[in-house]
Amino acid sequence: MRDNRLALRLAHTVLAICTPIVLLLGNLYLLASPWYLRHEYSRPSFPRSSIFSPDERLSLAEATLNYMRSGQDVSFIEKLSAQGRSVYNYREVVHLADAKRVMNAAFLVHGVAVAIVLLSALTIWYLSKGWSSALQSMARGCIGFFLMMMAIGVFAYAQFDRFFTLFHRLLFTGDSWLFPYTDTLIQLFPLPFWMDATYILALLTLGQCVAVGIVGLIFSRAQG
Repeated sequence: MRDNRLALRLAHTVLAICTPIVLLLGNLYLLASPWYLRHEYSRPSFPRSSIFSPDERLSLAEATLNYMRSGQDVSFIEKLSAQGRSVYNYREVVHLADAKRVMNAAFLVHGVAVAIVLLSALTIWYLSKGWSSALQSMARGCIGFFLMMMAIGVFAYAQFDRFFTLFHRLLFTGDSWLFPYTDTLIQLFPLPFWMDATYILALLTLGQCVAVGIVGLIFSRAQG
């Protein structure tokens, strides 16, 4: 009996933690897509490239995204060429390889978190004979994550450059992520691209947390 209580408590804690992680990382699939590239490039206020034509820029950006989302090794982007020269220099190739590892790790964490959420929810359902307490844990986790995201969002909005720097220093070594404006990575993916991605990711996740929190509380009370 005591073992059941411990297992139930652990399942509630894990479910509350992993539910918002599933929502947050799940939204990366939308941003790491051709749709988001085309959305950004079609905005009238989006910075224009001083090196590539609009069609050439989009084609190179989509090829880079294909590398990031596929099983292609680094030779794929090393061989990319435009205007009679290699698209990416050595530093850019190294950074893209690092970024791909980070992205793949995020998607792996998402898949693991989905499995944990399902297992935890089923454990709670089995031990408590219903979904009510599982829904409450999901709601509590989303509410807590919402408050944390709001705090981070205010900081990112007020000081995006500092937020962007801290984020990259956390994930990448040294200054490997810093490039001059004339480098291809900045020509294809200027700062507004990342600002918009951050805001969209935050707003989507916050909205989903609110929705899951409200639905979870309503249904848990109805079943309780």
